[in-house]
Amino acid sequence: MFSTVFLDRDGTINRRIVGDWVSREEDFVLLPGVGETLAAWQRAGLRLIVISNQRGVEIGRLTAADVDRIHAYMASLLLPFGVRLDAIYYAPTGSGPRAKPAPGMLLDAKRDFPAIDLAKSVMIGDALRDCAAGAAAGCATILLAPPDERDAMLAEAKAKQIRVDHCVASLSDCRSLVLPG
Repeated sequence: MFSTVFLDRDGTINRRIVGDWVSREEDFVLLPGVGETLAAWQRAGLRLIVISNQRGVEIGRLTAADVDRIHAYMASLLLPFGVRLDAIYYAPTGSGPRAKPAPGMLLDAKRDFPAIDLAKSVMIGDALRDCAAGAAAGCATILLAPPDERDAMLAEAKAKQIRVDHCVASLSDCRSLVLPG
């Protein structure tokens, strides 16, 4: 079904720190089931690409070197599951053509990996800006929403005309949506 999975980082792969940024390795905590889910997708031949806004760089809460260090740490946590991410893209600003909800990082990935078929790709994230970026690039979209926030998030998506193809509680819950059977 899909050949490429685009993944938001904070709140999708790792625990989001509400009101702050993951700026140190000790702040980065994988969410339950993430390693196993990504490993299953990678074993099936899917390309795994992280797409992350890191506005904390723009406002001075962390540096580009901090982001690179966190990404290296994330990769090291995924290795025991056999997961090797194909690429990681991040926007160091909160706006502009590369920052979600714009599709720039997904289009950068398409440029760097010409075999990517965006129509056979899915963008997964815990914010409507993730779905907006995926939809603008021509991808399917999956919104991760806690059960108590699901209805409000879907109502907001409808009001803002953001396409959400599926809505589940966690990355593990969308395992079969990405890889049926």
